[in-house]
Amino acid sequence: MEFPVTAGAAASTHASTEAHASSMLRTLLLCDLVDSTALVESLGDLLAAELIRKHDRLARTLADRHAGREIDKTDGFMMMFERPVQAVAFALDYQRGLRQLNAAESTSLSARVGIHVGDVVVWDNNAEDVAKGAKPTEVEGLVKPITSRLMNLALPGQILLSNIAYALAHRAQGELGEQLDKLRWRTHGRYRFRGVPDPVPVFEVGEEGLAPLKAPPWSSKAHREVPFWRRPATMVIELVVLAALIGVPIFMFLRPDPAIAFAKRDWVVMGSLNNLTGETVFDDALESALRIGLEQSQYVNVLPDLKVRESVKRMQLDPATTEVSREIGSEIAIRDGARALILPTIAEIGGRVRITAEVIDPQTQTTVYSETADGVGKESILPSLDAINKRLRVRLGEALATVTEESQPLEKVATANLDALRAYSLGYKETSLGDFDQAGILYQHAITLDPDFARARIELGMLYLNLDRNREAQQQLTRALELGERLTPTDKLLAEASMSRLKSPRVALEKWRALATLEPDLFTAQGNYAFLLWTQSNDFAAAIEVTKRNTVEQNPYRGTGHYLLGTLYLGSEDYAQAEQQFEKSAALGTRFQNHMYASVFAARRNFKRAHELLEAGRVSTNSSDKFQDQLLAMGMAADEGNWTAALSPAEQSHPGNSSLDESDASMLADAGMALKLAVGTRDGRKDLLGQLGTGAAPSESSQPSAREAQILFRAWLLAYYGDVKAAKQRLEQLAEPARGGDYPALSKLRALVEATVAARQGQTDKAAQNLKSMLDGTEYFGTHLLLMEMHAERKDFAAALNEARWIAAHRGRAYASTAAGDSFMPFNVLQTNLAQLHIAENALALGKADIARDALGVVRANWKEKDLPDSLSAWMKRLDAASGEKAAEPSARN
Repeated sequence: MEFPVTAGAAASTHASTEAHASSMLRTLLLCDLVDSTALVESLGDLLAAELIRKHDRLARTLADRHAGREIDKTDGFMMMFERPVQAVAFALDYQRGLRQLNAAESTSLSARVGIHVGDVVVWDNNAEDVAKGAKPTEVEGLVKPITSRLMNLALPGQILLSNIAYALAHRAQGELGEQLDKLRWRTHGRYRFRGVPDPVPVFEVGEEGLAPLKAPPWSSKAHREVPFWRRPATMVIELVVLAALIGVPIFMFLRPDPAIAFAKRDWVVMGSLNNLTGETVFDDALESALRIGLEQSQYVNVLPDLKVRESVKRMQLDPATTEVSREIGSEIAIRDGARALILPTIAEIGGRVRITAEVIDPQTQTTVYSETADGVGKESILPSLDAINKRLRVRLGEALATVTEESQPLEKVATANLDALRAYSLGYKETSLGDFDQAGILYQHAITLDPDFARARIELGMLYLNLDRNREAQQQLTRALELGERLTPTDKLLAEASMSRLKSPRVALEKWRALATLEPDLFTAQGNYAFLLWTQSNDFAAAIEVTKRNTVEQNPYRGTGHYLLGTLYLGSEDYAQAEQQFEKSAALGTRFQNHMYASVFAARRNFKRAHELLEAGRVSTNSSDKFQDQLLAMGMAADEGNWTAALSPAEQSHPGNSSLDESDASMLADAGMALKLAVGTRDGRKDLLGQLGTGAAPSESSQPSAREAQILFRAWLLAYYGDVKAAKQRLEQLAEPARGGDYPALSKLRALVEATVAARQGQTDKAAQNLKSMLDGTEYFGTHLLLMEMHAERKDFAAALNEARWIAAHRGRAYASTAAGDSFMPFNVLQTNLAQLHIAENALALGKADIARDALGVVRANWKEKDLPDSLSAWMKRLDAASGEKAAEPSARN
């Protein structure tokens, strides 16, 4: 059924057909036939009309060829172009075409052309107005009268440009191709146009022998501004000040205003190289060289290549074959929040190698400006790129002094060998794609071609670190640092930070912190610094703030950043945020074993969901992964009250009896031993402590400090459960790294062991003082366990109750803490449950039976009482009796 349209609705419909006026940066060109009236008089109406038709076809054909848009038509045309170089190309072809038309028709047509760039307001007239004679498209703005003044000023056959049109077109002249040899650019000074408040610098472009290439004459509508230094009254003064003033006016005279609002640390996208030389060695190598040059800047950020490939894939294109062109690159920039696209081109023109870098506004896909450098032969390429990089950074807003100070030649910080640079570039791409074997081969090839290619050695060293090939990593990083003159300050700090990971986590923390501060958008620095804050300092709050910088859209590894952030929120008991971060990580396709993701639900006792996530996680393939699998299974079993599963792995995980390597199997056995001690009887504990005290020291591990962490874990268990002599003997087995301050995590754990030994020896004041000094939010779980006991022994039951409540409340911290190679985790998780018994015990000592009964109710809700180990069952019965009759004093260590 059709509905009638009312008059009001019709008016509304008509209004809706009018396009909305929009403002945009565009190039306007006006061309006008000279003495067209005299032409008509000499030829007659019919012949003149036919000639004008041929002229119009010529102009329209050329406009299509150069992406121009016809706006208006009188004796000539008003054309609109996106870029000044397109307008110049049209004007040159137009003047040449007129000459050919004159030769064919035996006429003397001539035209003058004006070109200007600026903001214009554009709108389309509706169909009804066009039918009445209106133009399809209207253009207005100050750019229009200035273009008209330039055109009217021009001589016959002359092409005049404003200063901004000249600056943009001149820098992109490499696109004009074969015309370059005959092309000439001239400056004619500043002209005052009637009706235009400010003087306009006027330039000319034309072909030698075809264009006038001379200053246009003055007229009533335009006159050349006479410089003050030519006035007779000031001749004496000008001679004195001329030398001082000439440099600044020329610079300000020629320099166009920046067209992109670029700010410090904004991002750019590096487009694909347009290689017009046919030399394949330039492919990839020049893109990398330009990237390396820009990455020296702390002002400009270059979007990582892997992030570009990821965005191409999101656009449903094949990243392996898709060129990052003007259109594709602009869309990537808009998607990923980049301010500009840089398109590099290399061509051989007249025996010279020309490199051009265009800066594209992704919103309009127009070239804002470009930089060009020429040279002779391949050896000129890197110096040309250095010059372009420097000018680009200045044009984007970076201070010239900073650029000069920070920039080093590419052949120094990269390599002068283009084949080596290409191998490095390909290796970098393979690294980002996860093919580490192929990446290693390519990096090695680059180093073979140039043994002093320090940057390639750093990438290879970091690759080896990720593969746990520590000795080879150290060799490459050491050699890179020996080539200090071939490193930028950032690369040197990166190599030092990576190297210190093998020798001193304390130094690594300092180095990564410095690098993360100096380079806020260097994702490697933020990730490593956050990871060390977590694993070495146990500082969840600080690590969260650092990791947030790694979850931005520009980071291709932000899925890993979200996963780490989820882990840190878990350790801070912010479960909602943790779950949200893990979901974001999974949505980005990042796959882990899901240990921490599952722990978010285990900490809230949703064990069903926790087990589902573990089943969906990445399959464990090496000993370290399988160790984490079994450790979490042990911790969750204790948390659920599944005592058979919690306690049996310790008996099955001795060295040689599992799929774990010797070190991992030994640590898993120690973790199981800790659970048995926590729930064991007095006699049972005595046997377990004997095994811990008399066994040999752990063997060396491929992981730095793993042996010392295991010794300290055993020493703490011995001291906490009363075997001080054996604990001291274990401390004597420590190697130098654990005794010094190079390993913050070991130092923190050693301080806890020593405080525990002091407490067991009756030095309670010393122990209490040491423990309280640790309470800064980064302390280990054992600190609160020991404080709780010491408060109870002093009969300060209120303080002991507060500590018990802290332990019960920090279940996320229990799952996420990494002390002693994670061996504490099952024990700490168990303690969050046992803390309810301590709450009941201390509450009864304070005469608060209702609190005690609530705490016992929590235990029964979480664990089946009939399945409890004997020691826990007996403890529950004592507390039940006390809560119903009288208060009982807490018993030390259960």
